[in-house]
Amino acid sequence: MNVPNTQTRTGHSDVFKFVAKADKTKIIGYEIENASRNLKYILTDLNLNSKQKLAICLYFIREREGKSQKDFAADLNISESTYKSLERAEHNISFDTLDGIFGKFPNEPILENVFHKVG
Repeated sequence: MNVPNTQTRTGHSDVFKFVAKADKTKIIGYEIENASRNLKYILTDLNLNSKQKLAICLYFIREREGKSQKDFAADLNISESTYKSLERAEHNISFDTLDGIFGKFPNEPILENVFHKVG
């Protein structure tokens, strides 16, 4: 029998975290309202790793452009399954794929947040 996880507030009114009921120190996910308005907070204050930040940025860009995962993967010249795993932060990205992403979106300011802290 699965025990539901609990949702608690973060320091931001639009961001809630889900924690494991058995271990409240283990964050297993977030629910974010108004993600585009809160993107800076998400990328700087949630202590996400680079894979998680890239996943959020890719999702944000894809949704903003109104594209499906399949179409966005084709734009990036990668398989749909690879793209889906990137968006779930499950894939160890190759340098070529990363270079392709930055090459496709050379003037995308949110991608700078993947490896740099926003000031």
